[in-house]
Amino acid sequence: MEPQQPSHSLIKRSSSIWRRFSRKEARPKRLAEEQRPNVRNRLQKRATESIPVQNKNNLIIAHMQAVEEPPKPTIPQLPTIRVVAADMQVSPFPNSPPDIHTVAWNVFLNPEQVYRVVMGFAPQQMEDKWCIYSEGPDKSGKLKVHFHRSWTGFKIAELFVLIDLKGEGAGKIVGIKWNGSDQTNGMDEEEAKYMISTTLAGVLGVELERQLP
Repeated sequence: MEPQQPSHSLIKRSSSIWRRFSRKEARPKRLAEEQRPNVRNRLQKRATESIPVQNKNNLIIAHMQAVEEPPKPTIPQLPTIRVVAADMQVSPFPNSPPDIHTVAWNVFLNPEQVYRVVMGFAPQQMEDKWCIYSEGPDKSGKLKVHFHRSWTGFKIAELFVLIDLKGEGAGKIVGIKWNGSDQTNGMDEEEAKYMISTTLAGVLGVELERQLP
């Protein structure tokens, strides 16, 4: 007697036995999915902004930063001794007229600034780069201020100042003459005025106002 072959319906996936096996195989998977914790997407971008922290006093601190204020420049003390040309070895403008330039300059000076310009400055240490002295004023109030390099003695510039001798002693710069030779790398008018302005401010404590019309 030949062995009986299973009916064709038993091997169909739609039969009840296949449905039972499929339910048994799917059950652990569903349980595993049910037991799996609900985790947010791990690739989610983290917040980069700082989160304010609230303290007990109901104050919210969002950001703190220390900012240091730059030190204010110190103003030199008023001089008590007037500097003269004999205080150090200096030289005149180079003997090359095309390199010496003179232009008008109209800048107001208050009485204290006039006093500082008249008294001048003598170098006391190697870091001091300038020697400044003045001649005058004459009876009409004309004053000439000389600027020399302290290391070489080269004459860099002259200022022409007119002082009000009948008033409170204020004055104004009326002109500038400067050395445009190789000693100053061919300095032009703008460079000369800038150099003298910064020198007056840094060495004598004289901050120039804007040029008068």
